[in-house]
Order: sequence, then C-alpha cells, then structure tokens
Amino acid sequence: MDLLRQMRKTLTFGGLRVGMEIARRADNRVVVENLRSVLTGLTRVLLPLRVRLARNMKLAGVYRPELLDAYFARAADQMVMLAHVFRAGFARSGCPEKFKFDDSFALLEQAYATGRGVINIAPHICGYPVYPPIVSPRIPCSIYLRRNKDPRKMRITEAIGLAGKGHLVYPPEGATKAQRLQVAIDVLRAGRMLFITPDTPRKPNHGIPVTILGRTVYFPTGVFVMSLRTGAPVVPTVWHWENEAYHIRYSQPIELARGGRVKQKVEDATRRWAESVDAFLHEHPEMWWNWLDKRWTRIIRG
Repeated sequence: MDLLRQMRKTLTFGGLRVGMEIARRADNRVVVENLRSVLTGLTRVLLPLRVRLARNMKLAGVYRPELLDAYFARAADQMVMLAHVFRAGFARSGCPEKFKFDDSFALLEQAYATGRGVINIAPHICGYPVYPPIVSPRIPCSIYLRRNKDPRKMRITEAIGLAGKGHLVYPPEGATKAQRLQVAIDVLRAGRMLFITPDTPRKPNHGIPVTILGRTVYFPTGVFVMSLRTGAPVVPTVWHWENEAYHIRYSQPIELARGGRVKQKVEDATRRWAESVDAFLHEHPEMWWNWLDKRWTRIIRG
C-alpha cells in the first residue's frame, strides 16, 4: 500500500512539475498536447494504479471495464488543461471553450444578485482547478485554498491558481477553525462568490456522518455555517464530459433561515448535499478525481 501511495504521489507531483516546466517553455499547443499521449500511455502500463482504481470502483458498486480508461482520460485532460494555462495564460489556453453553461446558470446569477455573496460548491470533479477562472468573467470568483502539510502540493496549488488569474484566499499558518471560517466570511461580506470543494473527509469529531458510495464518511459543515452567518446562498454545481465538452449544471440555491435549531439545519443541509454528490458519482463515476485518494481508498475499503 505504501508503494502504491508513493507511486501515485510521484506520478501526480512529478507529472505536474514536468508539465508546468514543459508548458512554460513550449511555443505552441502541439508540444503541450503531446503530454496527453504520454500520460495516457503511462496509465496503461502502471498496472498497480489500474488495479487500485478497479478495486475501489468494484467495492463502491459502480465498476464497468470502460470506466478505467474514461477516468484516466479525464485526469489526463485536467493536467493538460493546466499545462495550457501555464503555456499561454488562461484566456488563450483553450479551457474556456471546453466548458459549456446551460440554462441553469441563471440560478447562480439569481443567487449572486441578492448582494449577499454566494457560495459555489462542487465535489472534486476532474477539471475543478480550472473551473473558477472559467466562471469568473461572468461572476467574480474567489478560490478558498486549504493549507496543505505538503509544501510541494501547496506551491503547485498556488501556482495553478495564480496562473489562472484566480483570486486566492487561504487562512494563515496554524489558523484556528474560527480564523479559517473568518477568511471565507470576509470574501462573502465583500459580495463576491466563493468556490469550495467540501467533499474532503474529516475525522469523526470534525464532521458529521453522511453516506457516500454506501460508506459512512464525515463531511465538514463549515459551508453552511458560513451561509447562516452571512446570508449567502449556497449553489451546488457539477459538470460531466459529453460531446467533447464539460457541461456545467447548477442546482437550486440552498438558503438557510436564521433562528431555530441552527445545528440541525446545518447538518441537514450537509447531508442533502452529500446525497446529491452520491447520486452524481453513480451517474458519472469517471468524473471523480478522488478515486485514487488515500483517504477515500481507506473509506471505500472499510
């Protein structure tokens, strides 16, 4: 298991670093697009990763043989999109043309128009690092970055956000839970949109139990605590790959009335969102970036 984890980390960090360097030096799209073939080839010969992915999908009850290549295709596409951003900047990266908004975007516009800020949430779907700058020309979007203990990952995450001209916000080193919340609340009170991916598992004493893929996992409730404190609506978002494009779909805004049983309201809203994530993962399992994540692997395998 340790060898697999190290292999996954080496592939991810090494691929990102090499891709960033190639992208910065490349003078045309073809050079960067060649990375796609390299990544695809690697995922076909690294059998331990394929075995791990297949086992996790089987245990989760969503496995189909074609999903393995579909998942790695979407993961490779995320890295290639990021490489194009480093090569040419976001506007000329080709990423905006890959994402399609449907009529449900009006739900996000209506939520933003209330003037109370808006919290836009999504699971870790392949393509999530480039989504905030995709939506920012329509609605100013800030990206909430969690502090990561691995400095390599933190540097890469910051570089990706800055390359996409993202407005990054993150808590100071060693911040308390209250300080982490306050950083996000300040963005909302400034009337901006805040993008968060709150499907990161927590320890039992730091979250509430929800059901994902038939497993009990603990999700944070901070998104809905922020919503209650600021009045900002929460708009869930997902997207999937179809006809050579990512199609973005927004759900009805979630607004929690103040007063009453606040803790119960927050927990109920978190569980409802988790149910929608679970339904999406059964509908489009190949889109979920976290299939090879070590925490989710432990959860799926019990």
